[in-house]
Amino acid sequence: MATAVAATASSLSLLFAHPHSHRRCSTSKPFASPHLRRPLRASPHRAQCASDAAASTTATKHRRPAEENIREEAARLREPGHDFSAWYVPFPPTPDDDPNERYSLDDVVYRSSSGGLLDVCHDMEALARFPGSYWRDLFDSRVGRTTWPYGSGVWSKKEFVLPDIDSDHIVSLFEGNSNLFWAERLGREHLGGMTDLWVKHCGISHTGSFKDLGMTVLVSQVNHLRRAPLSRPINGVGCASTGDTSAALSAYCAAAGIPAIVFLPADRISLQQLIQPIANGATVLSLDTDFDGCMRLIREVTAELPIYLANSLNSLRLEGQKTAAAIEILQQFDWQVPDWVIVPGGNLGNIYAFYKGYEMCRVLGLVDRVPRLVCAQAANANPLYRFYKSGWSEFQPLVAETTFASAIQIGDPVSVDRAVLALKATDGIVQEATEEELVDAMALADRTGMFACPHTGVARAALSSFEISASLGLMTAQWLLVQRMG
Repeated sequence: MATAVAATASSLSLLFAHPHSHRRCSTSKPFASPHLRRPLRASPHRAQCASDAAASTTATKHRRPAEENIREEAARLREPGHDFSAWYVPFPPTPDDDPNERYSLDDVVYRSSSGGLLDVCHDMEALARFPGSYWRDLFDSRVGRTTWPYGSGVWSKKEFVLPDIDSDHIVSLFEGNSNLFWAERLGREHLGGMTDLWVKHCGISHTGSFKDLGMTVLVSQVNHLRRAPLSRPINGVGCASTGDTSAALSAYCAAAGIPAIVFLPADRISLQQLIQPIANGATVLSLDTDFDGCMRLIREVTAELPIYLANSLNSLRLEGQKTAAAIEILQQFDWQVPDWVIVPGGNLGNIYAFYKGYEMCRVLGLVDRVPRLVCAQAANANPLYRFYKSGWSEFQPLVAETTFASAIQIGDPVSVDRAVLALKATDGIVQEATEEELVDAMALADRTGMFACPHTGVARAALSSFEISASLGLMTAQWLLVQRMG
């Protein structure tokens, strides 16, 4: 069995446009999925920030007893229950599907009865009983706290993630809340005079990857399933990986005391990414195949054995990514919406997660629109780009060629249908970057102090391609690059 090597620990890189407060984009389209519905009412104006009130009470808060940890404190101070809920539904719904088909999140299920993907559907009518200003103020009041579990950028928005889970079952390393900074020189000198380019550094996370944002949700749900009263016979959690997923899974399973099994393509991940799961005590298997081959094998294993599937075929991970990336960006921009978002695309679940987070906020009145999305792929692994250029006529999987952006070196992405829905609903675009282009883009970003990874290079190169399209008016937009590298 070959030894696994390759793929630098990377954290997601995306490009975002943050609008000036007086601009409104007219290109957004309504959400195509029936899972989200417009609320009966929305807040007509921004309420006073709840953090103002929180600040006035901070001085009088008493420290918990020395023998009490923050989980125990949260249990003692537990607030009254609510009637928010979520469940699985087929994605996308088709005429052949049973309109009443749905599954509890406590069911171990990854596919619909017709073999399609599943999506987590929230009870939007229950959430919409509160205006958008309520949710904005609630989420703002939790930022920077150590109260369990709200110190996490994911679980500070628990009601939008897994509303029913007991906080004592949550497995969190206080992920999210990552840095957002203004890339003044990169935009001014290397992107044609962009004056409002920002960087969201999702790689500032426990394992150096944005994958932590989704893995806290998935491993928390597994922990919930294994605990009383459900006590499900789940012996471990498994994934196929090009590096980042295995690092995140092994860390969160180690924190919860749950066995982890990872399948890695031999000689295709970095030494740094190999070290992480081994150090965390995961069972690591290096296979003589590519990521797509590892993915086929882990699906067979999880279908036959009591091993829970952790890849993005499982829609739970997308719930974390939508909150601590997409919604957190809105929060950091004081609830203003980006004009454009550029997302590097590999297995393609993340671009849908971003869209879902933005659309959920729009439907519930936290914001008034969603951004246009751009998916950036390496030219050596570009099945979605080819699909897009064909006019969405027919998707053709391919054997991905070697690329420096190894974490997105995927030729048969699981979430292609999710990505297409997100792009169509936002009048989105797909771009590609050659190896030369992505390396040049990395070097230019590095010269301005960013230390960009290859996946950031793909998104950064895609942004450069927009310079020749003056009709888009991109120089006057505010952009945000989400850095992948930790």
